[in-house]
Amino acid sequence: MLGTVDHFYFAGLLQPVAFIDSESLYPYIYTILRDWSIDKVDPVDDKPPVITIQKTEASFERRSRWLSKPAIFRNPVDAACDLVVDLIHAYVTDHKGLLCLHCAAVEFNQGLVVFPNTYRAGKSTLSLKLVASGERLFTDDVLPISNQGDVGLALGILPRLRLPLPNELTPDFVEFISKRAGPQNQRYLYVKLGLNEQAVLGTGAPIRGITILQREKNAKPRLLEIEKSIVVKDMILRNFARQNPGLEIVDRIYSIVDNAECYSLRYDNLDNALELL
Repeated sequence: MLGTVDHFYFAGLLQPVAFIDSESLYPYIYTILRDWSIDKVDPVDDKPPVITIQKTEASFERRSRWLSKPAIFRNPVDAACDLVVDLIHAYVTDHKGLLCLHCAAVEFNQGLVVFPNTYRAGKSTLSLKLVASGERLFTDDVLPISNQGDVGLALGILPRLRLPLPNELTPDFVEFISKRAGPQNQRYLYVKLGLNEQAVLGTGAPIRGITILQREKNAKPRLLEIEKSIVVKDMILRNFARQNPGLEIVDRIYSIVDNAECYSLRYDNLDNALELL
């Protein structure tokens, strides 16, 4: 028997999201989706929920078209965090023509520098270090790219760090993070950046640089130009928006890479990486 059922429209989505007995998630979702309009609506027969999340006795259970089986989480922060994945899939699906890259992106004076997602390379921590030094974050995880000039678009979702924080972080950087601490659990900490520190939802900027991160213990820091063919292959792997024709995806990624300065950054120490960037 269903309990309380709420339907919400999230910014830019064509179908609502249904929450069943899941009111305890709302504070986390409103905080993590910093810039998204989230409007409660009455259910409409011809607009079925694109995502449904239900609180059971011991967990939160989510269903969507992008899941082969329900996603189940006991912890509310984990449940809210994983819900964001489906919301991004829905956003990309409802905005035809977008590419969408797994990457971090930080805005410098000339435009965006993109850091493609590499396992445990420290892109979120490095991105926030750049923000602490005065740059502006576009994303620490996912970057939609418009088909109008191949412009990167901010999603307005708070960045997330793995816990515990690395021991080598400087005291001033730890203080920067601590002052902006948002929702957290034993595994993750969201960082509540201000409007001047993180671009708002829908803000666009051209991609001017692509830097592949190579974090290695005791590595000598080096920023080297890299062959664009290598970057193209990497960027194709990072794109998960598959609704566009394959040839069009490849052509657009070639164009993005061709118009960007491409580097590899090998580093161990955040401060050295920051200096090179």
